[in-house]
Amino acid sequence: MRITDVRPVLLTHPYGGEPGGRRSACFVEVETDAGITGIGETYAGVYVPEIAASIVGLFKPLVVGEDPTGPEAVYRLAYRATSYFGRTGLTVMVLSAIENALWDITGQARAVPVHALLGGAVHDELPVYGSGGPFTLSIPELVDQAAETRRRGLRGFKMRVNFFRYQPEAEAERVAAAREALGSDLALAIDAVQTYNPRPWSVKEAARMLRRLEPFDLAWAEEMLPPFDPEPYAELRRATATPISGGEGLTTAAQFEQWLRAGAFDLAQPDATIVGGIGEARRACEAAARRGIPVAMHVWGSAPTLAANVHLAVATPNCIWVEHPVLGNPLESELFVEPLVIRDGHVQPPTAPGLGIRLTAALRAKYPFVPGSGSVFGV
Repeated sequence: MRITDVRPVLLTHPYGGEPGGRRSACFVEVETDAGITGIGETYAGVYVPEIAASIVGLFKPLVVGEDPTGPEAVYRLAYRATSYFGRTGLTVMVLSAIENALWDITGQARAVPVHALLGGAVHDELPVYGSGGPFTLSIPELVDQAAETRRRGLRGFKMRVNFFRYQPEAEAERVAAAREALGSDLALAIDAVQTYNPRPWSVKEAARMLRRLEPFDLAWAEEMLPPFDPEPYAELRRATATPISGGEGLTTAAQFEQWLRAGAFDLAQPDATIVGGIGEARRACEAAARRGIPVAMHVWGSAPTLAANVHLAVATPNCIWVEHPVLGNPLESELFVEPLVIRDGHVQPPTAPGLGIRLTAALRAKYPFVPGSGSVFGV
């Protein structure tokens, strides 16, 4: 079997529950001479869909003609071509989609789910947390979202803190409200998204914030510092009892190795649509395991993103959580061949061959791409 075509598919869908709210996605379809088509997604499609599509075109001549049943070998071949212009960052994020599509093809060809290609599921189920709580929510809206997470039976809730301001008392009020709505038995985590802050917090500020939030029993605190240097993360870990997480924006397993070696994380959060694909994400998880660090798969995309990360999660011994956005995305719910099963707040290993995704002509027509629809913040 050989690869015959690689092409981007750009779509735009309603998002966030607000009138006029929308979000775009960049999928990648890989065709073969055996009539099997695989689908992957790159997180870059949320931000720069047109640019992501053009990078798919850059990789196409490198991978056409290759054997799709060797996803990691094809990844290495394509990755070498980026040596002088894209060893990390956007090109790796786009290559993630191609590599994931190859895992999808291989699973379909062998009539097994992708997690079987990774050694099989080592978890019968994994807890799922609802991911939401945008900065713009009022406290009553935040409470409703946390309460809905509980009603759905999910095992935790992650909310965003920081609206480009350092305001410990205001954040404590929001976190307290979310904790009350969630109850004491479910996990509550925060994501400070310092990636976007034009004046990101210092280690001392982040530590002071976490001390103020200690009464609310946080499961972890995510991206409390800008994602450029692991040393401040390690310093923050030493200054607080709250577990520190991060890593969703790291590209390549080698970057994860550097951050883990520096002692940056209590909880690592790779994403198979960012780090380089399922193969690189698996190596990142293994690097964390060697240091006794658990992982929680980052998920903030459509069905191919959720599928890739769930398949890896159930096959990863040190995975303890799976993220599930709560803002609503029709390109998640409408693409699965078989509905993803979440029972009593725990996701079950998928059973459909490959990633279990189907992108029909009807769905393409239903969600046509809107040029210029990239999101600045992605949330």
